[in-house]
Amino acid sequence: MEKAKKLPNKINFFNFAKKEVKLDGDYKISELSRLTEIASNENDKVKVNLSFRLENGRIPCVEGIIKSILVLDCQRCLDSLQVDLKVSFDIAFARNEFQADSLDDKFEIYLIGDDEELETKDLITDEILLSIPMAPSHDFDCGLETDKGDIVEEVREHPFDALKNIKIANFGKE
Repeated sequence: MEKAKKLPNKINFFNFAKKEVKLDGDYKISELSRLTEIASNENDKVKVNLSFRLENGRIPCVEGIIKSILVLDCQRCLDSLQVDLKVSFDIAFARNEFQADSLDDKFEIYLIGDDEELETKDLITDEILLSIPMAPSHDFDCGLETDKGDIVEEVREHPFDALKNIKIANFGKE
């Protein structure tokens, strides 16, 4: 078992799994470009723990925990919303569907084909994006409040009311 302190730029699935590498480290949210599009606390950190192993003696897997606090926009009131994340995952990197079918249901399957490496930041970002709510909102009723006294109903005229006043001479007779 090999323990590394710094997170590498790329993960080599097979080498890390054979050596049973354990990685601990953190990123600033600003380093994860797809997160900066939705999170306003870019200077806060994302803590990452990854443990690699071989499943069935030949399929590389990674078990991980990601912890962070993201400040997102509430989709009801558009105020800031703090989301406390603790993402746990167990991913198997299968080369094909046949390998994927031989694994337990507990794994998230990541089909890699002939690829040997994956960007570490992409893996972390994907797992975070999958774990945040689709439409984050406060637990309390934070909808926009309106003053019902100021609502004025508009009286609309029927568009054909003007036709009532037209007189038809001799009811269409000459």
